[in-house]
Amino acid sequence: MSSIYKISFRTNLKNSRSFQRLHDCLKRLNVKHWAYDFQDLLLTLTSDLSDFTKIEAALSSAGCKCHFVKLENLNEGHSLSLT
Repeated sequence: MSSIYKISFRTNLKNSRSFQRLHDCLKRLNVKHWAYDFQDLLLTLTSDLSDFTKIEAALSSAGCKCHFVKLENLNEGHSLSLT
């Protein structure tokens, strides 16, 4: 069984088209669970992809400027935080 990771990014979505591009990008990455907090501008993903740089690159290509905040292995309870 593969590990599941919770990955958080800070990003700013300008309009509904940006939100749709984000949605399409995450669908292509096969990310099944994600949420966006409009107040804190925080995107949180739950995925089996541990390489956040790959996800960040895909989000960037979709027009989202993302700053990596935190990676947490939900199977082990370990996390890595960057600000």
